[in-house]
Amino acid sequence: MGAFTPVRDAEIDPNSIEITHTEGQRKLRGIARRPLGELLLEGQMITRDQLNRSLEIHRATGARLGRVMLDMGIIDQERLARVLSQQLGVEFVRLDGSPMPEDILRLLPAPMASRLQAIPFARRNGTLSVAMVDPLDVMAADDIRRVTGLDVDIAMTTVQDFQYALNQYPTLDVAQELVRDLPPSLSAGEDISLDRLRRMAEDAPVVRLVNHFIEEAVRTRASDIHLERHERHIRLRYRVDGVLLTRNTLPEHIHGHVISRIKIMANMDIAERRLPQDGSFQTRVDGRPIDVRVSTIPSFYGEKAVLRLLDKSAPIYDLDKLGLSTGNIARLRHVIRRPQGIFLLTGPTGSGKTTTLYAILNELNSEQVNIVTVEDPVEYQIAGITQMQVNVKAGVTFASSLRHFLRQDPDIIMVGEVRDQETARIAIQAALTGHLVLSTLHTNDAPGAITRLLDMGIEPYLVASALEGVAAQRLVRVLCPKCKVVDPHGVEELRARVGVEDSGGSYGLGQGCESCNYTGCRGRVALFEIAEMTDTLRHLVITRAPHHELTAAAQRGGMTTLLADGLAKAAVGVTSLAEVWRVVSVDHPGVDTSPDDGLPEGNKSAKTSGDEAALK
Repeated sequence: MGAFTPVRDAEIDPNSIEITHTEGQRKLRGIARRPLGELLLEGQMITRDQLNRSLEIHRATGARLGRVMLDMGIIDQERLARVLSQQLGVEFVRLDGSPMPEDILRLLPAPMASRLQAIPFARRNGTLSVAMVDPLDVMAADDIRRVTGLDVDIAMTTVQDFQYALNQYPTLDVAQELVRDLPPSLSAGEDISLDRLRRMAEDAPVVRLVNHFIEEAVRTRASDIHLERHERHIRLRYRVDGVLLTRNTLPEHIHGHVISRIKIMANMDIAERRLPQDGSFQTRVDGRPIDVRVSTIPSFYGEKAVLRLLDKSAPIYDLDKLGLSTGNIARLRHVIRRPQGIFLLTGPTGSGKTTTLYAILNELNSEQVNIVTVEDPVEYQIAGITQMQVNVKAGVTFASSLRHFLRQDPDIIMVGEVRDQETARIAIQAALTGHLVLSTLHTNDAPGAITRLLDMGIEPYLVASALEGVAAQRLVRVLCPKCKVVDPHGVEELRARVGVEDSGGSYGLGQGCESCNYTGCRGRVALFEIAEMTDTLRHLVITRAPHHELTAAAQRGGMTTLLADGLAKAAVGVTSLAEVWRVVSVDHPGVDTSPDDGLPEGNKSAKTSGDEAALK
């Protein structure tokens, strides 16, 4: 292994002990593992009483035993690392003692190395030695074998050493070159003059560095940039297709330069480092206008900055291009074409609600209707629609805007979010006086929106009268068409997870290639569940029926659950089962087995009868 020698006494980053311990991996690795507590007792590193107390917390919280002991101060990181190495049957290697061989690094592309947390460091004949943060991640090892065409010998390394090695990749030289000339900046608690802060932020290297981050993020289709300082480095991550990916680690001494530069661009107070701040600015990348919203918060090692990127040149979607099934798009159009009532979109932040709302507005927009919106903020401008932006300092809120809208002779009103009872009441008043109102809520599923309105204090008879429909949605990543392969375990996994037999499904996996930046996915598509209000549902609302009864009634009325829509897309290879499990809880109401559930006909060999709509 040359300069890379096994480490027995190492300072281990706590994150490096987060090891996956599935039974299948143990069998594949062939490791006969002894319990961690037994090894620690045998080495006289802890007492029996300390082990018992740790086990109690481990069983109560589900936290890993090693993590519990670290948090309790029972054992230090060095000793725990030695025992973990013994337990797992692998040895630690240090990667920070000498330069990494460039020809070896090039065997595994940098994006894939970052995603798998694995670094190749030596090659002998047909075997590649790879240091991994999680040496039991057999799927990662299989990916490395496939990409390199070599046998793989796994060693273990720390997160800190992994980040050091990742920085030596040739593909990351652009950022490293830009920081080379930057002098040390300030520490987290150091006082500094405003003039010095401005000089730091306006140095040519830091200007080019921040511009490079933004341009690279836009070109990789990232929605967010995360810049966070740790004890010995700065971590730079991009959120691509809804998933955070580490792009780079940078020396901690440039932190003050970069944060100050971002604050100046966003018109924020560069001298204030103790309080959270928000700001924004506009820039252009490859001729495209980009809106950037900036948020900073103080942390133990220094401020963290998150930049939300919005490509203003991106086209507004048509409803037909959102990935709705035939049944769902028919239900959606049936609801939004009604002359009055409320239609709500639900889901967590980042689930695509705004995109869907804009697509609905785009479909409804015509010379014959007056459409007004209040948004926080206005993300896209639509010709022919009057759009307002929330400005709390000026007294422009969702509720106050709604009151003024009612005097503007509107046909359709869009409110960015129903955040409180006041907004909900005015929206219902507008719906009951002949207007179509569109808005969003934060709930887990479509029936949950009904419960949420009732919890806000809205009378059941008002909800039953005004609400016309609710759609819940999530975003899943689309499998890369250039590296998609058949998932050999898809049918078995489906049976084990939700009890569905589907021998005809074409389930897929993304292997990772240059086209998708070695993630296996490129782009996203939405999963939907759309509940139309029926007489049965309205009656249940008035009687304050519990959530599960509302869900069952909605399914009987034709609602396809998020899980069923996800499985339908996985069955035809649009996304993977892993993506469906990632965004939809397995205990979520399951697969709607009515004919309109979106699953391809002929792929349903497991059905229930009558109104029993969920296979859990």
